[in-house]
Amino acid sequence: MSKPKFKTHYFYTGWGKSEEVRKIGILGMKTETVEVADPRIANYDEFSRLLEETYNDFDEEGYDVINVLPLAIGTDEQVEARLKSTGESNYLGQVSFSITRGAVVVGKLRTV
Repeated sequence: MSKPKFKTHYFYTGWGKSEEVRKIGILGMKTETVEVADPRIANYDEFSRLLEETYNDFDEEGYDVINVLPLAIGTDEQVEARLKSTGESNYLGQVSFSITRGAVVVGKLRTV
C-alpha cells in the first residue's frame, strides 16, 4: 500500500513556569523565590522538543515539512487597582490575550 501524499501531526504543551517572590517567616520579613506554574506562558522547552521530534519523524518517514500552523489559546484576566489606604480593590476591566501552546505540522511525501 502506498503512503498518503500529505501527512499531519499536532501537539500541545502545558503551562510554563515563572519565578515568584514570596514572603516567609512569622512576620513575613524574609523572602524566597519559588517556581510556579504560569498559565500566561507555554512550556517552550517541551514545545521545541515536540516540534523537533515531529520534524525528525517526518524526515524518517520520507516527508518534507511544508507548513507549521500555530495553535493559539485565548484567555483573559481581570484587572484591579488596589488602594493603598484601605487595601480595597476596584475592578478596572478584562485584558484578553492569546498564547501559542501547540502546532499542527503538515508534511508532503518526498518525490525522488
